[in-house]
Amino acid sequence: MALHVGTSGWAYPEWRGSFYPPRLPQSEFLSFYANALGACEVNATFYRLQSASALERWRAAVPPSFRFTVKAHRRLTYRKQLAPDPQSEAFIRDFAASLAPLGDKLGCLLIQVPERAERDDAALAALLDQLPGGLRFACEFLHPSWWEPDVLSALADRGGTVCVREEDGAALAALPPGPLAYVRLKAEHYADVQRRALQKLFEREAAERDVYVFARHKDVPGDDPHTGLGLARWLSDSLEKRR
Repeated sequence: MALHVGTSGWAYPEWRGSFYPPRLPQSEFLSFYANALGACEVNATFYRLQSASALERWRAAVPPSFRFTVKAHRRLTYRKQLAPDPQSEAFIRDFAASLAPLGDKLGCLLIQVPERAERDDAALAALLDQLPGGLRFACEFLHPSWWEPDVLSALADRGGTVCVREEDGAALAALPPGPLAYVRLKAEHYADVQRRALQKLFEREAAERDVYVFARHKDVPGDDPHTGLGLARWLSDSLEKRR
C-alpha cells in the first residue's frame, strides 16, 4: 500500500527556475521529476497511442517505486454512445496492449467519461469488459448522474474506483470504495487547514490501499505550495518526513 503523489505531466518548460534547473535539457525532465515526486498522470495517451520505445524510455527514467497513471484515449468514451461497437472494442484492446512496455510502472488507467454521457450502467459494463483482467482503473464521471452508491460499489467490485475531482479547494471527508483511490486536485488554492486535512486523509487511506493524488499543472505557479506542482511537492515532502 502506498501514497503516490504527482501532477498531470512533467514536460513543462515554464517550470524551469521554479522546479527544473534553468539549463536542464528537456530530455532529463522526467528523471529529475521522478526523484522529487512518486507518480505522474500521463495525458498524452488521451490524444494518441504512444510508441513502445517512448514508454520504455519513461520506464527506464524512473526509480522502482515510481508509478504512471495513464489517461484512456478519447476514443474509449468521447463517442456518440458509451457502449462500444466492434470497431471500438478492437481499439480498446489495442490501446490496453500498447501500455505493456510500462510493465509494473503502470499503476492505473484513468477513464474520463464526458459530461454529455449520463448514467448507463450496461454501457459502462460493456466498455469495462474489454479491459484486460488485472488492469486497475478509475472512472472520472463528469455528469453527476453517475455519483450514486451502487455505481461506486459496482466499480469497486470490478477492481476499480471512482476518481474524485476536487475543484473548490475543500478538504475531502472520505474517498470512494475500491482496491485503490484516485484524486485530482484542481483548485487554484488549498488553504493550510484544507492541505493538512487532505494530507491526513490520504495517509490514512494509503495504509489500506494504493492512493493516487494528482495536482493541477495549468495556470498556476510552479512554486506555490497551495496548488499545482507546489502542492504535490508539499504533500510528497510531508510524507517523507513522517516515514
